[in-house]
Amino acid sequence: MQRFEQALRERGLKSTSQRDDIARVFFSAEGHLSVEELYGAVKRVSPRVGYATVYRTLKLLKECGIAAERHFD
Repeated sequence: MQRFEQALRERGLKSTSQRDDIARVFFSAEGHLSVEELYGAVKRVSPRVGYATVYRTLKLLKECGIAAERHFD
């Protein structure tokens, strides 16, 4: 979480409760997650979070080098 929070500050972005919830669910997951799986898990924690917010946060995690994009058949 510290690395993620630092990346937000470097980009001039705020740490929001929704971003924090998404990051916590992501970091606590075991194995690979699709955007849809992450969205479903986050909705159980934070029902008001939107798909676009999950997608943008996951993209931010990727840009920071915290997450990696994988394509599976």
